[in-house]
Amino acid sequence: MKNTIKFENAHHITLPNGLRVMACHTPDAEEAHVSIAVRSGHFYDPHDCQGLAHLLEHMLFMGSRHFPKPNAINDFIEQQGGTLNAWTGTEYANYHYSCHAGSLAQTLPGFADILRQPLFEELSISNEVKNIHAEFEFKKKDDLRRLYQIHKETCNPQHPFSKFSVGNSDTFSKHTAGELKQRLKAMHNERYCGNNLCLCIASPMPIDQINALIHQCFGSFTAGELADDQWPPLYRESELGIQINIQPLQSAKRMIVTFALPPLQNDYECKPLNYISHLIGDEGEGSLLAFLKERDWALNLIAGAGIEGDGFKDFNVSFQLTNEGLINKYKVLQALFSYIELIKQASSEQWRYQEKAQLDALALEYEENIKPLNLITEYAQHQFVFSPKELNKLRSTIGSFDHSVILNALSHLKPANLRLKVISKDVPADKTCAFYEAKYSVEDIPLEVIASLNSPSLIDELELPPPNPYLGNEYQLVLPESGFHIPNKLIDKQGYQFWFAQDQQFHSPKGDIYISFDATSFSESLTAVAAKRIWLGALNDHLQAKYYRAEIAGLHYRIYGHQAGFTLHTRGFTNQQPLLASQLMDAVINFIPDERAFSHHKYLQEQALHNSLLNKPTNRLFSRLSVLIQRNTQAPIELLDVMSDTSYDDMLLARKSAFEHFFAEAFMHGNWTSNEAEQFATSTYHLCKHSQGSPLSRAVSKLPVGDTLYHQVSCKHDDGAVVLYLQAPSASLSDTALCMVLEQMLAAPFFNSLRTEQQLGYIVGTGYVPHNQHPGIAFYIQSPEKGPKPLLEAMTTFLYQQLHEIEFYRFYWPTIQENLLKQLEERDLTLSMKSQRLWVSLGTQDLEFNRNLKLAECVKKLSFEHIQGFADQLAKRERCGEIVLYSDGKFDPMPTCEKRTINSIAEFKQKIPYH
Repeated sequence: MKNTIKFENAHHITLPNGLRVMACHTPDAEEAHVSIAVRSGHFYDPHDCQGLAHLLEHMLFMGSRHFPKPNAINDFIEQQGGTLNAWTGTEYANYHYSCHAGSLAQTLPGFADILRQPLFEELSISNEVKNIHAEFEFKKKDDLRRLYQIHKETCNPQHPFSKFSVGNSDTFSKHTAGELKQRLKAMHNERYCGNNLCLCIASPMPIDQINALIHQCFGSFTAGELADDQWPPLYRESELGIQINIQPLQSAKRMIVTFALPPLQNDYECKPLNYISHLIGDEGEGSLLAFLKERDWALNLIAGAGIEGDGFKDFNVSFQLTNEGLINKYKVLQALFSYIELIKQASSEQWRYQEKAQLDALALEYEENIKPLNLITEYAQHQFVFSPKELNKLRSTIGSFDHSVILNALSHLKPANLRLKVISKDVPADKTCAFYEAKYSVEDIPLEVIASLNSPSLIDELELPPPNPYLGNEYQLVLPESGFHIPNKLIDKQGYQFWFAQDQQFHSPKGDIYISFDATSFSESLTAVAAKRIWLGALNDHLQAKYYRAEIAGLHYRIYGHQAGFTLHTRGFTNQQPLLASQLMDAVINFIPDERAFSHHKYLQEQALHNSLLNKPTNRLFSRLSVLIQRNTQAPIELLDVMSDTSYDDMLLARKSAFEHFFAEAFMHGNWTSNEAEQFATSTYHLCKHSQGSPLSRAVSKLPVGDTLYHQVSCKHDDGAVVLYLQAPSASLSDTALCMVLEQMLAAPFFNSLRTEQQLGYIVGTGYVPHNQHPGIAFYIQSPEKGPKPLLEAMTTFLYQQLHEIEFYRFYWPTIQENLLKQLEERDLTLSMKSQRLWVSLGTQDLEFNRNLKLAECVKKLSFEHIQGFADQLAKRERCGEIVLYSDGKFDPMPTCEKRTINSIAEFKQKIPYH
């Protein structure tokens, strides 16, 4: 689906107070999107009150002149079918929201009010300091945050990037709430003024009406002074040519090569870094990654990402290393510089640049899953840097070839601009970073290494990518055929089914193919599941270089495990997709890893399972919930116990047995004719000649009603956490609708009561959580301040009170009903989303392909008395199954009744009845 926001037709104005506006008229849109960028990021924090800009962002939601109650603006925008959020970055803060298309005139004045007239009440300031500290504690064990802090400590201490951007109770406790209020008001008065604001709006409202509304809402902001600070260099000479050794929490071995660049915003037409990162990041045969994998030095690499601002830019090449790669890290570095030299020597070969431009043009023309609010947010900030004329070109392809611009960008990728991060538990460390307590050390890169990088020799095995064989010249649409707007079963044989539907909605030359395998031999035991995971890892690795060219030409594939076996999914342009899917199917059925690949991927699976145990408590609890509810899902800790004992012969036997007896189901949806689909279906069936099995059960545990089950999950994290899950008695439409309604009804009050008012934790929320289409509601809290016992007591107290006083919600029911109907009746936004919905419908035997519409009809018929009855049954514990999952963290264990405690997952699954 093409982008519906035409930035090249945007209307640009500047208000008398200096506020710059970019307005996009979107006549067919169902939503309006608004974003305002404020030149008030953490760079502007006072040195003695770091995190102040972040606290200011929080405080704007805590009450303003016309919305005096905390989070009242959020509730108001939600009532208008929207969501509101914000973030604070380096130089900028950003506030953004979306709402129903017709609600812009009602919501924009309130949005402007929180920005212009915040109250800064001292009690709210104290509460938000606690919330920010909880947010900090939540991220304290995040390796990315730890890495970021070390980055700050190893750059120029005079540059504002070195400041602690988040803030916590330590940085704020040096000041009273009254002092913080004065500092917040001073920062707000100085920064939140017309000259420091840029607004971007996309709406179907006519431009002249948008302009009038903007003048009305933002014209009264003071002009103020434009913040135009000149920062010192991000790195001095002593901060370049260094190696930073970092000990992570996870079992990671990574090397990040950083080149310090000047800002290259003026190269927005040629976009040389896009082109260079495209070449360095190539994964095909002959690429840098293929060379490193052949030597067992690296598993993957990512090129291009790095911190950047208006006056600085990091260009990163990040390697995931093996043990051997860590030992040979300087040889990996030399290979990178050899490849960069290869790019320099071939930089005049214009065809390669033009091919990248063609790839970008295709991606942009047929872009799917566009998130308009994200785009609007980017453009709000871009207005500070680019002129209106330049803004119109930012979302174009990489543009016109300019050899001198490319050479200039390449000239900065040199040893003199180099910083090297080596990340492993085995590196030496003599320093501890502030706040996050990560261990690290800094040393100079050896002079002989620098010398070798200054004059890199070319490596024979390295070569730049050849012309892409998957890149087509024309992408044509097929004619629609009667009856194929929904899936038709083309083949129905023992052990094999094939469905086909034509895209008659999006008019895009794209499509999706799903082929799912259910195999008892891949799911009958923990060892079988471990064997499957190792085999899939080796298979994907084997295919990576072989089909990378297809990936970048818009033909994507995934091969992933599920609870009954695994699935092959291809998507993208249709003209060569059946060929790719057939080639992948052939590899799936015939590929047998050798013992070296088996050992390598067994080690990687063990590492991934170990790392999953370090996930944050709430994530661990939800993961374990899925394991307990779904019969054929296994916990990482269980798999870890058997993974080390899984042998090469175990894998060979599981794989052989799986392909001797399995059930396969395929679905093809998109820009194909029925004849093309029948040809592909027949060829696929011939590959599946042993498919004589039946679909495996997707049964879910039947939780007891009225007797809560308890399950403790051990977690290497200090926070206490609880998930309370209520399981509906059936998967009927009425039970599903009632769960959805009640979750939406309680979501905002639960958050406001337990997070905003009681300050129980940073991670607080509710969710509608189905398992294999069986509905349920989850309530969750993760807290650095409280253990699971008081958290659960607070949750249940809230629930009993709200369920007994459900009459209070009668007034809100029409709005909740309207918003839920909007979600259920929402058209598929992309072709791939529609393909996925139809595929899920096939898996759940919804062969009318309209479950959401039926749910919508059910919600329309619900009266408030139905909801009262459901709430009453819940309050009396007569309706839903109940389970509590919890993690103690640093707090006292939660006492539970032994007979209702799940100690063994396997024993629980053997004894529990199933739906």
